[in-house]
Amino acid sequence: MSNNLPELVRVHQFDTEKVIREVMGPALLGRADKGELQELEGDEVRLDTFVQNLAVIKDIQSMREQLTTCIRTLAEYNLNMEPKLNQGREKLFESYQNRETLEAQFERNKKKIEELSGQYSMDTTMALLQTATAQAEEEAEKTVDKYLEGDMDVETFIQTFQQQKTLHHLRRVKSEKLNELLQKRTPSQNYRF
Repeated sequence: MSNNLPELVRVHQFDTEKVIREVMGPALLGRADKGELQELEGDEVRLDTFVQNLAVIKDIQSMREQLTTCIRTLAEYNLNMEPKLNQGREKLFESYQNRETLEAQFERNKKKIEELSGQYSMDTTMALLQTATAQAEEEAEKTVDKYLEGDMDVETFIQTFQQQKTLHHLRRVKSEKLNELLQKRTPSQNYRF
C-alpha cells in the first residue's frame, strides 16, 4: 500500500468459542439455576443489560467503531486522492490520443515510402544518377567554354564552376557507391527505394 494511505485499524477476528465459554462459563450462566435462567429469559431489560455487559459484545462494538472510523478515514483519503486520479486519467487519455496520432502518422509515412520505393528499382536509379552526373559535367564544361570565350567574368566563373563541379563530384561518388552495391548484391536480392 502507498505510504500516504492512512494506517488501517487491524480488526480482531471474531472467536465463537470464546463467546460460548464466556456466556456459558462458571462465572456467568454456569452457576444459574433453571429458575434464574427462565427469569432472565422473561426480563428483556435484564437480558439486554446482561448481553450488553458481555466483554465479547463490548469487543464487537469497539471493532464496529474502529471499522466506522477506518471507513471514514479511507473515504476522506479517497476524496483527497480524486483530483490526482482525475489528472492521471486525463494524462493517460492524452497519451493514448497522442499514441494513436503518431501511429496513424507512422502508417501514412510507411505507406508513402512503400509507394515511392515501388516506383524505382536500383538499376533505374543507377541509370538516372549516371545521366545526371554526365549532365553536371557537361554544364561545367559549357561554363569553362563561356569563360574562355570571354562571355563571363572571373568571379561569376569561379562561383558557377565550383558549384557545378561540386554537384558533378557528389553525383559521381553516389553513382560509384550505388554501382558497388549493385555488384555486391546476390541475384535473389531485389533492392527497392
